Amino acid sequence: MKNRIRMYLTHLASSIAIKTCSCLSDDSDYSELILEQRENTEALLVQLIHRLADIVETEDITSLDQEYNNFSHGCFSGDVQLTCVLKSIRTCRDIIVEHLNRDYAKFVQSDLEQKDFLAILLIVYRAADHLMEQIEHAFHQLTQKQAHERTSSLTWEDQDSHVVAEQELVQLVLQSNDIAVLMINRDMIVIEANYALTQLLGVEREQVIGKNIDAAFRPHDSERFIQWVVEKGQSGHYVNEYNGKWTTVSTSPIHYKDELWGAIAVLRNVTESKRYEEELSKREALAAVGQLAAGMAHEIRNPLTSIKGFIQLLREQGTSSRNDSYFSVILTEIERIDGLLNDVLVLARYRDDNIVSERFLVLDELNGVLRLLEPEANRRGINLELRIAHGEWYVYGQRPRIKQAILNIMKNSFEALLARGNLVLVTVFSSINEVVITVEDNGPGLSDVSKQNLFVPFYTTKQEGTGLGLSTTQRIIVDHGGEIFADNSPKLQGARFEIRLPLARP
Repeated sequence: MKNRIRMYLTHLASSIAIKTCSCLSDDSDYSELILEQRENTEALLVQLIHRLADIVETEDITSLDQEYNNFSHGCFSGDVQLTCVLKSIRTCRDIIVEHLNRDYAKFVQSDLEQKDFLAILLIVYRAADHLMEQIEHAFHQLTQKQAHERTSSLTWEDQDSHVVAEQELVQLVLQSNDIAVLMINRDMIVIEANYALTQLLGVEREQVIGKNIDAAFRPHDSERFIQWVVEKGQSGHYVNEYNGKWTTVSTSPIHYKDELWGAIAVLRNVTESKRYEEELSKREALAAVGQLAAGMAHEIRNPLTSIKGFIQLLREQGTSSRNDSYFSVILTEIERIDGLLNDVLVLARYRDDNIVSERFLVLDELNGVLRLLEPEANRRGINLELRIAHGEWYVYGQRPRIKQAILNIMKNSFEALLARGNLVLVTVFSSINEVVITVEDNGPGLSDVSKQNLFVPFYTTKQEGTGLGLSTTQRIIVDHGGEIFADNSPKLQGARFEIRLPLARP
């Protein structure tokens, strides 16, 4: 897979670079700078993409050193702002990830390849972050050095006005939407906090400038990163969470005439990179649990089959009506256990050899589910409203599994209406590459807690639920290359589920 993705990125390098520059040109903050040096920027981005393609295969992030020198030259020469350089790298990285996700099916054909694919996305994030961190660090070191050289010849009287001028200059230079910067002096007074920092921490700049940092931000004792530079002489790199965003924090001292003058902290949002890393770890754990679940399910099924056979044999031999009712209860519970085991096997991605994959009309399975549920809808007074666009939409996969997924969603809506409501709206339409099925109801809707845990195995709000229905449904849809989303319906105010399945071409 690594070699395939390397060749893929190498082939698309030029078009990705052009798209990156177009995206940057649409941003008024960067359009003029990009248009002035577009040819040079595109050439640098092509080199960067080629290098990232090589890193995908070698995993050697240090090979970015040449790109670091190229990008840094433009940044430090004053031709291009630091924020513009970082924005171009970040935008290029995002477009690369967007292309890879779009062509996911070209690279992933198995569970193992899915794990490898996520690891490659993580490598792309880490490599781009490594390059940006190098450039930021070198830029700030150079800024401090130049400031020290300029102030070394000034008199004490001149230095006060010079510091004011420097602060104004720093504020102009560090007007970044992506890089948060915080500066304090040795008395712990905040002397600089740029717009990105105030956005990240949810404060107003005017409320913190000139105040003691502990009074302004009230950090936990374990999060006083920039204070430690002044108090302990301890600079470093940390990862912390601010307002739900994972952020790296890099701190350094600021020296003047060989004395500690203050400290600077540079913060960057790495939520996306962190999310891919967590997703990779989660999938590794689920893969191991899946193997265990599949093995246990098979071992449990074997004695169940024997028990079921003997119960049926005893029943056929003739017994009293009372014993017959006992046998019915036992067989019903055995079927219930067997159904649970089937859900566990689906979650474990067990492939049933008796179920074949084929190209079929998805509306056939939907109509089958509607016919199955129509008697219950009539009995309970539920209005089933259909809005199905004209068309024949084929998908490729396993008919019974898709039917099971649709049935699970429909039954979920019916059960929600036990508390309130009487309407289920089913809508079907298609985009260029997908068929979209939505199921909405006017029931009580989904709470915030439910929305967060809806597809977690064994999570349920029902008294007799197993918590496997929706997690099984998600697994089925994902295995068919689709997506499933859940939220509250803006039209009906109840729950809304949306299934997207890729269309199968003839």
